[in-house]
Amino acid sequence: MARRVASWVLLIVGGLVLALAVPAGYLNRTVLDAPTFAERVDDVRRRDDVSAVLGREVSRQLLAANPDLVALAPLLEQTSIAVVRSDVLSGPVRVATTQFHRAMTTESSGQLVLRVADVGAVVAGVVGALAPQRAPQATEVSITLASIGNQDFAADVLHLAGILDTLAWLLPLLGVACLVGAVLLARDRWNGVRRAGWAIVAGAAGLAVALVAGRALSRAAGSGERADAIIDGVWDVFVRPIWWPLGLFAAVGVLLVMIGSGRGAGWNADRVRSWLTVQPATPGGVAVRACAAIVLGAALIVEPAGVVTLAVSVAGALLLCAGVVALARLATRRSGESGQQRPSRRPLVAAAAAGAVVLAGLVVWAAGTPTGEVAGVVNGAVAGEGNVCNGHAELCDRPFDEVSYAATHNSMAVAGKPGWFLGEQGLDIVGQLDFGVRALLVDVWYGRDAGNGRVRTSARSYDEALAVANEELGPEIVASALRVVNAVAPGEPQGAEALFLCHGLCETGGTSFDATLRQIRTWLETHPDEVLSVFIEDHVDAVDVAGAVTAAGLDAYAFTPVQGKAFPTLGEMIRSGKRLVVMLEAGDGRPGAPWLVNGFEFVQETPYTFPTVGSFTCDENRGPSDAPLLQINHWLSGFTSLVSNAQLANTADVLGGRAEQCRDERGTQPTFVAVNYADIGDLIAVVNRLNGVG
Repeated sequence: MARRVASWVLLIVGGLVLALAVPAGYLNRTVLDAPTFAERVDDVRRRDDVSAVLGREVSRQLLAANPDLVALAPLLEQTSIAVVRSDVLSGPVRVATTQFHRAMTTESSGQLVLRVADVGAVVAGVVGALAPQRAPQATEVSITLASIGNQDFAADVLHLAGILDTLAWLLPLLGVACLVGAVLLARDRWNGVRRAGWAIVAGAAGLAVALVAGRALSRAAGSGERADAIIDGVWDVFVRPIWWPLGLFAAVGVLLVMIGSGRGAGWNADRVRSWLTVQPATPGGVAVRACAAIVLGAALIVEPAGVVTLAVSVAGALLLCAGVVALARLATRRSGESGQQRPSRRPLVAAAAAGAVVLAGLVVWAAGTPTGEVAGVVNGAVAGEGNVCNGHAELCDRPFDEVSYAATHNSMAVAGKPGWFLGEQGLDIVGQLDFGVRALLVDVWYGRDAGNGRVRTSARSYDEALAVANEELGPEIVASALRVVNAVAPGEPQGAEALFLCHGLCETGGTSFDATLRQIRTWLETHPDEVLSVFIEDHVDAVDVAGAVTAAGLDAYAFTPVQGKAFPTLGEMIRSGKRLVVMLEAGDGRPGAPWLVNGFEFVQETPYTFPTVGSFTCDENRGPSDAPLLQINHWLSGFTSLVSNAQLANTADVLGGRAEQCRDERGTQPTFVAVNYADIGDLIAVVNRLNGVG
């Protein structure tokens, strides 16, 4: 009796656990994986109904800012819809979505908004080309795809991500183990196989009912044309694909039912037809069939595509089984002709093997890593396989100094970030890395936290920092920054002295160096096939920089360049885990931190003060002329037109032409191509062209 009860308990638990494994694995591979999530949000944006409502919203915003354009309203609306639907917004949408995804999985609170900016500027440019006399102003217009209201939910999302990461591989294995145990405990093993199949079918049916109910509720949740379009898009792009693995899951259950019932070899259309048409002999059977018909009818009305997908998946698995059984029958018949006796169940065993293959595939799918990357740990650092390096397989066999890298000047100075008066980048450092930047140029100073998101320069660095800030930013900007800091954070700072990323005077903007290093380590851990460089303008002691890098755990990733010794290939760096190059402009970390080298022992660079595009040169500046690495400093001086300067300097013609010119004049491959506002213009395309990749 106990054995029978245990078998039934394992059947119920196994069916339920395997059913839960399907959504757990799906969510782990899609929603919680940032690149996949960003790609699918972009797919939602491209849908005709979504782009139509968002385009009309952009048009209304532009008309509100330019009322005199009412005569061009139809043109404005059609142009806005076309822009929202076009490839032009793919990059901004994916960058914004990646940042939104990162915010969801960061322990913080407050409202999160998925917003794509600068749409108005694009539409204005297109309309201006079509109707130059009536071109609208490039009003700051954005589209909001999602908003999660004021709630401390990020920690819950983060916790859920960790749970799903575990459940994605644990649930399939646990479910299979329960069903195998149930079969082994059954007195009749074949009957146990049949029951296991029914447990899987029941789990699939329950999940299918939940999906249908979810679809009905999502339709009821709509509150207007815009909400309905986005909800429908999210359902079609994010949820509906789950019907395919669910269909395979159900098909495995049907196969096991047929095999356990001894019908694997005798299944045909007549038998199925009889199941559907012959009246059940008992009232209970009639009731079950009637309820099943009602549920199926409702599902076909609410979610027809999902039901069809489920049916196709089951039919495909059954055809697979039929083919395997036919081959097994042929083998059995030929063996019998030669006088050898074969077990009558051999075709069923073959069908069971086919079902096992399908089930194993589902287990591997659910338990697989979201990004498909296979990473290991070497000397404490996460290391990749080195088959695809910095996004391109072609780069894996090239030495580090023969590859070009997108770089950002003053990477820490982010526009719109609290405390920064003159941002020189549009994305924060993690956003830059996600965008494709692989070299960060930052300045490190001593500072103290003054509260309210402000930083004050430490007393020992103040005079030097003030001189640098006045020279580079101008006395008026510095004075304005000091007035603001004194207003929002009066008095002496309370925080202890620490390292901050500042552009001279930390009062004009400061970001924690320690926190940034931890973000970089997390990014390296989740991107095992990437090589990264950090070039530090050091206004602090080298030993303090080395200590901060070590405290963040980045010393495990740090590669040690040696003068006169050839650099390894990117593939070798990735497989060794030593895929972070850290350099200082002034000092070095020897002897305690030999990996913290003086950059200008290895880097030659161009000048970095150019008033106009026409004044760009490739002349020698710092670093020996025979240094293996070449840094191209490519930005225009002046802080009153940073964005428009980037729009001029970062085009493929200007940036690409200068990079190729410097390559020819200096006789070496440009290593770091550094710009302001890396997300404006063609930096990534230029670097790819230098590397000869797509």
